[in-house]
Amino acid sequence: MSEIIHGDCLEVMRGLAPGCVDLVIGSPPYAEKGERYGNSRPWTTKDWIDWMVDVTYEAVRVSRNVVILVVNGAVRDGAYLPACEGLVWRCHEYGIICERHVIWHKNATPNRKDWFGNNWEFCLAFRPENSTRYFNWEAIAQPPKNRSGGRFRQRTKSGKRRLGNEYPKNKLARPRDVLRVTVGGGHMGSKLASLNEAPFPEKLVEPFILTCVPPDGTVLDPFCGSGTTLAVAERLGRKWIGIDSRESEVELSRRRIEEVRKTRKAAV
Repeated sequence: MSEIIHGDCLEVMRGLAPGCVDLVIGSPPYAEKGERYGNSRPWTTKDWIDWMVDVTYEAVRVSRNVVILVVNGAVRDGAYLPACEGLVWRCHEYGIICERHVIWHKNATPNRKDWFGNNWEFCLAFRPENSTRYFNWEAIAQPPKNRSGGRFRQRTKSGKRRLGNEYPKNKLARPRDVLRVTVGGGHMGSKLASLNEAPFPEKLVEPFILTCVPPDGTVLDPFCGSGTTLAVAERLGRKWIGIDSRESEVELSRRRIEEVRKTRKAAV
């Protein structure tokens, strides 16, 4: 069953059974950006980390496989504040297992005149201790760009060079942890995405759903916003649950799902 829930993500997730979904993926409000969402004061980095530790704990509890949080570092008055790094370290201290994180290379427009423009974001990855470890990498794999073959060049304990084993010859290349997905107009997957303050493109969430969610599995987005995650899950035949604290975004997500269903019906 798929549903969109209007409510606070922490309260809703605390009411869900452990291990009830296969993937939790979403993009929370960023640190130092509280005013964007109508908060009465800026959301400090410390406030954000304190809140996100609780969110991550609940997300890991309800996932039987992995949790992906699309987030970016905070900048205030020209100074970088380690919100993402702080969350990872706090989660580590509290025993939440961190996976090696994925980087989203987003080909964004330059946003700094006095420093290198930011062109990537974190896809922070966490998992439960007894994860199912479902990872169907072949679902998004591509043929190798270069011909494989030959032999490894290795060193012995004394440092002497020697020939090693044969390089594997694979028909498919395993996906790497940098996802190159363009953001911006025409790249989001739906014009409805522009009605949200900070949407991410469908092509960013698609690899995670294809690799981490079995065909009969369920995806949860605790910050469903414009419904991007839900729309991709619906299109790929997965079940989904969306949560958002704002009624306007719940309605927007419903419109996004209806758009997918109309497109599918028209194609039949």
